[in-house]
Amino acid sequence: MPAARMIAPVRWMMAPLFAVTLMAAAPAPRVPVSVVTPIQYRAAIQLSGQVVAAQSTVLAASRAGMVSAILFHSGERVSQGQILLRMNQATAQARLALDHAKAQEAAHVLARDAKLQAISGVSAAQIDADRSAAAQAQAQLALDQAQAAKLAITAPFSGVLGIRRVSLGDYLAPGTPIVTLTQTSPLLVRFAVPQTELSGIGPGDHFALSLPDRARPDAPVPVVRGVITALSPALNVTTRARSVEGQIINPNAATLPGAFGIVHLKIGAPVAALLIPATALNNSPIGTFVYALHTANGSTSVHAVYVHVLATSGATAIIGANAALHRIVALGGFKLRDGEIIDPVAAAA
Repeated sequence: MPAARMIAPVRWMMAPLFAVTLMAAAPAPRVPVSVVTPIQYRAAIQLSGQVVAAQSTVLAASRAGMVSAILFHSGERVSQGQILLRMNQATAQARLALDHAKAQEAAHVLARDAKLQAISGVSAAQIDADRSAAAQAQAQLALDQAQAAKLAITAPFSGVLGIRRVSLGDYLAPGTPIVTLTQTSPLLVRFAVPQTELSGIGPGDHFALSLPDRARPDAPVPVVRGVITALSPALNVTTRARSVEGQIINPNAATLPGAFGIVHLKIGAPVAALLIPATALNNSPIGTFVYALHTANGSTSVHAVYVHVLATSGATAIIGANAALHRIVALGGFKLRDGEIIDPVAAAA
């Protein structure tokens, strides 16, 4: 009986020792880690911007007349100098024919009298009169040619035509609208930057313009790159913002003048920063931190380093530069404790 009583306590005391042995033998957790990437970072803001045509005009009749030929179609792309419409030129052509005859006659008289002057057949005053008559005839011819040219409507620049407003046979008074002409590339983007965000902005800076499509809210938002070309010399006294104008290339006419979009603009001076996976960030009651790796005596441990998050975008985050950060825990930091030993593995790309 005494021997039996001694065996049970021994078994009870050995159970905790067995559990401690198992805990000590547990392997260090395998943790994905990544190397931070040093970058230069500029803060970014988003502003509402409007797309406008660099050139847009309403072509109109400059002289009265009847439409005799329409040489364009609505929505057509035309080139600079292309003739779009002609008005009846019968009267103008007859006047030009008369002007040519008078100019030729004046030139003939001047040439004849110049020969007579060589033998003192006419006076110098007559030669002067002949020259004046010839000059007047040429001036009248040039004037009527300019007036006749106004009966043909040409494109002042390359672009896309709007909807035709006249028909063949219409009588047009001066100023009658014919069609609109809009230059579709390049286009201008106009937006206003608040006074508090103007640091570091100037001509030549780049921006991005996104144009959301309400009909396809789940589709990727197209982004167009542009460059700032001008800034207003003063702030708006009401909004305390500075007007900015930029230019975008629109080769396929995918962006329409008059559209509104979001301008993504970088401001301020570049600062040193680090690019890290967004999953490396961990939150605590006193701030955001990442786990930095420290290797000593053949083992790797993690230590919390609090960071300043500058921006996040998708799967990446940008934090302020920190000399203590080289390799960090890329994923699963919420499972770790400060000072814990880990088995680091490269994070998946």
